[in-house]
Amino acid sequence: MKRKKLILYHTNPLQFGGVDTFDYNFCKKMRDKYNILFLYKDGNLDTIRRLQKLNIEVEKYNSNKKYVCDICLLASAWGGYPETVIAKTGRYIQMIHADYIRAKETGFVYEKWSKTTEYVAVGKHVTSVFKKLYPKEKVTTIYNILDDRQETHHVLKLISATRVSKEKGYDRMLKLAQALKEHNIKFRWIIFTDLELYQQKPFDLEEIVYMKPSHDIFDYIVEADYGVQLSDTEGYCYFVNECLQYGTPVISTNYPSSYESIEDGVNGYLLDMDLSNLDIDKIVNSIPNRFNYIEKGNTTDWTKLFNKRVYIPKIKYEVIALKDYIDKRPELIIDDAFEHNDAGNAIIRKNNIYYLYDQDRARELLDTGYVKIEKIKEGK
Repeated sequence: MKRKKLILYHTNPLQFGGVDTFDYNFCKKMRDKYNILFLYKDGNLDTIRRLQKLNIEVEKYNSNKKYVCDICLLASAWGGYPETVIAKTGRYIQMIHADYIRAKETGFVYEKWSKTTEYVAVGKHVTSVFKKLYPKEKVTTIYNILDDRQETHHVLKLISATRVSKEKGYDRMLKLAQALKEHNIKFRWIIFTDLELYQQKPFDLEEIVYMKPSHDIFDYIVEADYGVQLSDTEGYCYFVNECLQYGTPVISTNYPSSYESIEDGVNGYLLDMDLSNLDIDKIVNSIPNRFNYIEKGNTTDWTKLFNKRVYIPKIKYEVIALKDYIDKRPELIIDDAFEHNDAGNAIIRKNNIYYLYDQDRARELLDTGYVKIEKIKEGK
């Protein structure tokens, strides 16, 4: 049985949009049932190429050319129509993709094609609105066709909370991102940072999302597959240990203290400073997700430190008076080594030797020029 010929016309297919998705899914699902010619006036080249890969006819509309089909289906509701298309059955079907009452509020104006004989609306609500506006028109409800379920792959989710600077691994971060792209790995990398701090150029990659510094990042840590810390050095990295605390493994450079937190292959992966041992397949397909984290820091250690009895030797300063001096600032008297007058001022006699245990007081006296410090020795 000879298949009917359909012409599907869309004035201006965009790269993304519901009507553009309809075009593709309709052609893909109906191409085995009908001979389809997709006509367009202007359109996004990627969208046009995508339709061409379906092995249907795709052609830019030529108003000087006559097109003959059995049925013409118009995906557009505006922008002009293919007047030189002739449907032998006399059926010209126009799609209704929107609620025309609400669409009108945004400036959209529905245009009826002079040849339209019937309508297809993509849902019950859209149908009811159209009937309310145009009660005499013939309209059928047909929900949009979905494409077949595609094979899907895990999107690798990374998170960092760091300065985007050289010592924090700016170049290594870029290298890791580029390696993931080269291996066609889909990923999303959230980086909490202040880009203005070092005036560093952001990575020009759509997979990287920058967020302002925040103390409330733990929901994002839990969601992530890895925390990433590619620094030159760290003391005892808070971000690394916070990730591990919440059960999220870490990709880190092997700075010396990294081994205090990360066990390679158990709760993350350790990379050398050149990332020469970067194994994308292992990172993507062998995410460590079953490990126990035991916090090393605790308040008990601090309490023990503060309660510890520590002997701090006093430093004994031997001060020799060069001339008589009466202290004009009695509030600075913090030692009983000196003679005092009735006003409470310290009296220092020339050539006398005094002993102080307060370093600041000794320096104040030295600054007056009335004394010299002969020697300093440890006292009991």
